[in-house]
Amino acid sequence: MRIKFKYLLLALKEQLPIKRFFRNFFITGNARGIFSKYSHIRKNGQEKVGYSTKEKAVKAAESMSKKYEGIFKTYLCTFCGKYHVGKNLK
Repeated sequence: MRIKFKYLLLALKEQLPIKRFFRNFFITGNARGIFSKYSHIRKNGQEKVGYSTKEKAVKAAESMSKKYEGIFKTYLCTFCGKYHVGKNLK
């Protein structure tokens, strides 16, 4: 499994403006996960659910936040180009 360059550029663009990118990458570390294979697959090897639009992924993240009481955010996968939902560390 390889990171696709065009998806990487789109994922980094999603982190803009630069102030947000700096916070997410260097302070909270949440954006660093887009480089991990686990941004696309779970630890058990199953693929994560991919959403074709950000709007669908945001709705799923809101639902998961209510159900599991955590902070869930969407991100663009650098491997498949779809949106996934992940639980933020901070």
